[in-house]
Amino acid sequence: MGQKTNAYLFRLGIRKKNWDYKHIEKTKEEASFYLYKNLEIQKYIKRFFKLYRLNLHSLKINYSENLLHFFISYHIAIKTISILNKTHSNKNVLIKDGRKHKKANFIYKRMKILKKIKNTLSYTEFQTKQISRLNNFGEILLESLSIYTKRKVNIVLTLQNLNANLHSQLKKKKTENLKSILLQLKKFVKNVFFKEAINVLFLVVTKRRSAKLLSDFISNQIKLNQLRTDQSRVSKKDNYFIGFLKQALEVFVKSEVSDIKGIKLIIKGRINGAARARSIIIQFGSLPLQSFDAKIDYSQSTAFTPNGTFGVKVWVCEN
Repeated sequence: MGQKTNAYLFRLGIRKKNWDYKHIEKTKEEASFYLYKNLEIQKYIKRFFKLYRLNLHSLKINYSENLLHFFISYHIAIKTISILNKTHSNKNVLIKDGRKHKKANFIYKRMKILKKIKNTLSYTEFQTKQISRLNNFGEILLESLSIYTKRKVNIVLTLQNLNANLHSQLKKKKTENLKSILLQLKKFVKNVFFKEAINVLFLVVTKRRSAKLLSDFISNQIKLNQLRTDQSRVSKKDNYFIGFLKQALEVFVKSEVSDIKGIKLIIKGRINGAARARSIIIQFGSLPLQSFDAKIDYSQSTAFTPNGTFGVKVWVCEN
């Protein structure tokens, strides 16, 4: 068996001008100290974004004696909110002469209206809480970083939301191509994951260094599929989602929208609750892993489910 290498680390330093983590030190002792701090800050930011259910796309840190500068781009996942408390008809209604009593009918209607108002208020309250949390997370991040650095360093935070104003960034030709892609995938429209998957795949095809975004999305979706289904029954949701990925990736890679040469996925685990783990390989386009000149982005993530762990590996060859 040959030793497997990380495609990203394998090409690190070859024709690469900008590094993700930079620190300016004066002595050798300071170099190790800044490196340790960079790693700790990196771990914290990744954990922080995971708690807020935000998919981290890229993170760059510039650390010096007086300044700590962050460049962060992220993707907000689309969450469907379902109201669990539905209004039901009240069975304990007074009946007289085979018809509902007027007073009972009035009380029944009033109770129904009150329940609806209560549900709508709870829904709007939940929405406003989520929006306020998303708006205030930058301030919380700044405060925690300033506490970690003991308020001795000036912190600058540059945030970029990738799915903000996506429609305005597209040209006419790209919008037409996207419409044709959606028509080819119209049989999957009613699924919960469809909108988010289309957004993520579009970003993977158009933006650089997006392999992490795709691997995190697939692992999260596999986790949700395992939790939604009954463990006593053998579900086919994994196969359905993988089938969607095959069709969607093929359409996106071959379309005029894409700026990538090829893509490869490996999903390994107990798919559909099988007794043994197996791996599924999906590959489209050219992916020269042995050549140094190829710009290849690599990422891997793990999904922890009731059926065990699922490993997801993604390779993206950029132009």
